Amino acid sequence: MPDRESDRRLLHHARREALVVIIVFVLALLWVVGYCYLRGYTHTPDSWVVQHGLATPRTPESFQQILGFPDWVFYGIVVPWLVCTVTTLFFCLFGMADDDLGGESQEGGPDGH
Repeated sequence: MPDRESDRRLLHHARREALVVIIVFVLALLWVVGYCYLRGYTHTPDSWVVQHGLATPRTPESFQQILGFPDWVFYGIVVPWLVCTVTTLFFCLFGMADDDLGGESQEGGPDGH
């Protein structure tokens, strides 16, 4: 019979790890979509995002390049991708628990594997 405490601990760690992944995903999604919408598109001076100070009206001359990328692509896509990569690396190395998943099943068992 499986150890109930071990199963409980495994489930607790799996839920915590899933929650961290979901939070990082949602934050990255909000940043990428929001930043690229506000900085990557030309907004007219009378649009609500300009009137509330979230975006500035841009002209083709105001676009800059950083490392060969348009500025909004660099800060809206490249930087979040790098931050998510580093965050994932640190979380995998230092935040995830190495739990025992149980014994290995016999090869050629009833499930055919």
